[in-house]
Amino acid sequence: MKIKPIRIGRFLLTKMTASDGEKYHQLSDDEEVMKYVTGYALNRQESDKMLSVMLAEHGDDTYLGRYFIEESETGELIGAAKLDQVGSEIEIGYRIQKAHWHKGIATEIAEGLIRFSRGTLNAKTVIAFVNVDNAPSIRVLEKAGMKNVQTIEDIDEVKYKFIHSTQPESAIGKAFHSFFKWFN
Repeated sequence: MKIKPIRIGRFLLTKMTASDGEKYHQLSDDEEVMKYVTGYALNRQESDKMLSVMLAEHGDDTYLGRYFIEESETGELIGAAKLDQVGSEIEIGYRIQKAHWHKGIATEIAEGLIRFSRGTLNAKTVIAFVNVDNAPSIRVLEKAGMKNVQTIEDIDEVKYKFIHSTQPESAIGKAFHSFFKWFN
């Protein structure tokens, strides 16, 4: 199957390849952008290794994987996005270069990834994980219509699991989530 770029509004998402080392390093050499990814900016060697590991996760014949986010008209590099499968759920993710923060781009990308996951990948449930201290990204996921359903203590961080589901929430589920929010 030939994987075509994904169009999300004014942006084009193109799948990363092994020859994209320089381009990927542009996204990973800023400490603030990498704060909730690695906690520090990556040098070129670390960036190349990260790209290689990510590319090994999925082949070229699937929409799952990592993408560059580029402005459609100019080709300007805006950030990166991901589509991954976790069990029966599709996980979305994004990272935006600092020069493009506070412009609504992350929300536009998250909403587009949700639509793509549902329409093309037939996902019933779309999820995202975010560090509990990453308030801007938490707000992005909320604006994209996702709900925080779980706190997860991972090896190196505490994160929230957000969910966007086509399943109608039962009255019991709504009551549970309302109750649960009191403890978060």
